[in-house]
Amino acid sequence: MSFEASVRYSGDVAIIDLAGRIVLNDGSAGVREAIAKLREEGASKILLNLADVSFIDSSGLGELASAYANTSKGGGQLKLVNIPARILHLLRIT
Repeated sequence: MSFEASVRYSGDVAIIDLAGRIVLNDGSAGVREAIAKLREEGASKILLNLADVSFIDSSGLGELASAYANTSKGGGQLKLVNIPARILHLLRIT
């Protein structure tokens, strides 16, 4: 499954629904671009819905960490929701 990202809003919260694999040269760049676009548009509350993410590699983890740091530095909030058990385990050991 290739990577896909779609944006929807609930009030002042931007929700990015991610699907597929977040890996080097595919999904990791897509995550970065989606978040950067929202930040440029002035979004300060962002949720990443990981319910349909099947795999994440080290570059994907790096993108999530970078996105969190950059959003926080800009006064915003970035949160992860619906994290699959396999990915949650990876986040915990990382």
